[in-house]
Amino acid sequence: MRLFFLLFLTGTLLASDLSKELYAKPTLSQRQIEDKTDGIYVTGLPLINYDADKGVGYGARVYLYNNGHKGDELFSLTPYKTQLYLQVFQTTNGWSYHTLHYDAPYINDSLFRLTTHFAYEKNTQATYFGTTADSLKPLSDPNGNTYSSADTQEETLKNEGSQYYNRFLLVRPAADINLARDFFGGLVRVSMGIYLSKTTIRDYNDTTVLDQHNDRSKLADDKETLTGYDGGWDNGVRIGLVYDSRDFAPNPKHGSIQDVTAEFFGTLTGSDYTHQRYTFSTRNFYTPNSFDFFTLAIRGIYSVQNGDTPFYNKNILSFADKETTGLGGFRSLRGYQQDRFVANVKVLGNLETRFNFYEAHTFGQSFEFMVVPFVDAGKVFDHVEDTDLKDYKYTVGSGLRIVWNQATVMMMDYGQSSEGSGLYINFGHIF
Repeated sequence: MRLFFLLFLTGTLLASDLSKELYAKPTLSQRQIEDKTDGIYVTGLPLINYDADKGVGYGARVYLYNNGHKGDELFSLTPYKTQLYLQVFQTTNGWSYHTLHYDAPYINDSLFRLTTHFAYEKNTQATYFGTTADSLKPLSDPNGNTYSSADTQEETLKNEGSQYYNRFLLVRPAADINLARDFFGGLVRVSMGIYLSKTTIRDYNDTTVLDQHNDRSKLADDKETLTGYDGGWDNGVRIGLVYDSRDFAPNPKHGSIQDVTAEFFGTLTGSDYTHQRYTFSTRNFYTPNSFDFFTLAIRGIYSVQNGDTPFYNKNILSFADKETTGLGGFRSLRGYQQDRFVANVKVLGNLETRFNFYEAHTFGQSFEFMVVPFVDAGKVFDHVEDTDLKDYKYTVGSGLRIVWNQATVMMMDYGQSSEGSGLYINFGHIF
């Protein structure tokens, strides 16, 4: 561990000529440099959002970017010098998600990157389908009946008086702080971070939810075998090693990113639970020179966790500088319900073909429009040795992406699964 810290902190914090330290890092294309906004600018808009799991959303997100100036040594190497965004958001299905996010890829013109993320989440419709490989089985009701369609299951549950059988209340404030340093000309970075969260849980067994009485709750049925039923603190440290050759991280056309991340939760970090999570991910992007309107994007993830992981954190997919949830929902298996499949081992693959069909420049703003057919596939396992390539869950669909001033990506995706479909309107490529 001491050697790790020495390697992490080796070198001067402020580089006299940063561009020489980043000799291997891909530069933006001449076209990207010409389109890149000079100086400080703001993008923002009211959020009118739809998610198959969370309902109609409304709120606002405002971005503040500092790109520096044309001629600066970092201008052709980074999507921005700093990014700050604030979001206030609420949905009709009872999900609130308010965030403050800051990212400085080369803070104070150094080789260090600082990323901070503060969030408050309240979800009255958090989903629970189990936390073992049994979650791969068909949807069911309290009487043991199974269903091939999510709509059919939900209609039956409603008629039986257990409309919220697979739902529970989750309240979670969280903070995520990450520091990274570049090595080997900017292609490799080592990161360290800390994650803090406190979760409150309430099941919907024999209670009233949104003016509707609910008889049974799967979470309550399983509580005797669950870790984390009472909620609590789950704090951890994260160590990551990343190889990153992408040309432009928010909307890459070329390159790849390979990410190996390890997380440790326990009493030393103030956590009520002791567990570990190890994740490998690969994201790859290819744009042919003769067809520069087309980008092939491929992602693969293999994640393993062990120990006393609280059930509400078993859905997490972690990367060196952020995390997401799955499997199921708009960041993983589009078309399945959020967190539909959860277990100790998660495997996920995504393939997107991003076709840029129109670009516009108006009032000093640039816009790029693309249509994105996609295929998602994933499966969960209880143990590493159970991992196989059989009977994966698949979804297919297509999306529309609008890239505003290169760094702000607005997305609308529709995915179809064997259990139903989902429409998702949000920000950012899913990878």
